[in-house]
Amino acid sequence: MTRMQFIGLGAALPLLIALPIGAAVIDFEDRAAANNSQTLIQYEYSDMGVTFAPTDDGATWDGFGANERGGWQISGSSGPTFLGFDGESYSTSLRFDEPIEGFELDVARAAGAMPFYLDYFQMTGFLDGKIVESSAVYFAGVDVWQTVSLTGPVDKVVWFGIGLRGHRYGVDNLRWTSQAPQLLAVQIDVRPDSEENPIQLGSRGVVPVVLYGEIDFAVEDVDVDTLAFGPDAAFIAHRNGPHFDDIDGDGLLDMVLHHRISETGLTAYDVEACLSGQTIDGLSFEGCDDVVPVGR
Repeated sequence: MTRMQFIGLGAALPLLIALPIGAAVIDFEDRAAANNSQTLIQYEYSDMGVTFAPTDDGATWDGFGANERGGWQISGSSGPTFLGFDGESYSTSLRFDEPIEGFELDVARAAGAMPFYLDYFQMTGFLDGKIVESSAVYFAGVDVWQTVSLTGPVDKVVWFGIGLRGHRYGVDNLRWTSQAPQLLAVQIDVRPDSEENPIQLGSRGVVPVVLYGEIDFAVEDVDVDTLAFGPDAAFIAHRNGPHFDDIDGDGLLDMVLHHRISETGLTAYDVEACLSGQTIDGLSFEGCDDVVPVGR
C-alpha cells in the first residue's frame, strides 16, 4: 500500500475515505429449527455472503429441558435456536464471498458431554488459503455460553470440538463486520490551462487531465490500466501511456493524461468530471473537478 495517513478534510494531503461498514449477525432465529441431525445447514445464508460447508455435523435445534428433541438441554445465546454438534467430526467451516473481519460466535457445552474434562473448542481463520489466526476455549458447564473471536480479516472459518468422546456442544450468534475497500481522495485538474474547464461536446479531440502527486501519493505507483475518466470511464488516449511532469512546481511528479471527449460520456447536464483508478497495490482512488460542457 502506498504511504497514507488519516487526516482532516481541510488538509492538503490525500484523504483515505473508509466506506460504510456493514455488520452481520446469524442467530438462527429467522427460520424454523430443523430438529433433525440429518438436515445440515449449508446455503441458507448465502444471501449474506456466507456458505456453510458441513461434513456430518451442524443442524439447527431449539428448545430447552430434558424432554426437548435431541436432549441438548441448552438454549441459544440469543434465542432458543442454536447449531448443534454431535456427529463424528464435531466441526464445520464457513466460506465468505469476500473477506470479513471481527468474526465472533458463542459456544456452550450440551447435555451428554462428559463434564469438566479437558475438551475444548477451537476456531481457525483463513485468508487466501492460509491460516492467519486461531482461537480456542475450554468448554465450561452445560448451557454456559462463551464467546470465541477472530480479530483480523478472514475469508474462511473452520471450527471443531476436540477431546473425549461425547463432547456435544452448541454454537450460536455468529457475527462479523465487512468493510468496502478504502477510497483515496486525490486532486486532479481538468484542462489545467483554463479556469472554467470548458468541454466541447461532440468534439473528436481530447481533454487533458492532470493527476497531482502528493507527499503520500506517488503517481508513479498508479496502475495506468485502471484509469477511467468521466461517466463512461474513458481510458487514456495515449499509445505510449501518460507522461510525467511537475505541473504545480511542488517538487513532486504529476501525471498528465488525455482522454477522448467522445468516450467520456459527459453531457450538457454534467457539472463535474471524475478520474478514478487504482495503485499497483490495489488501493482505489478518485478525484473530481468542475467542468463546463459546451455545444450540443
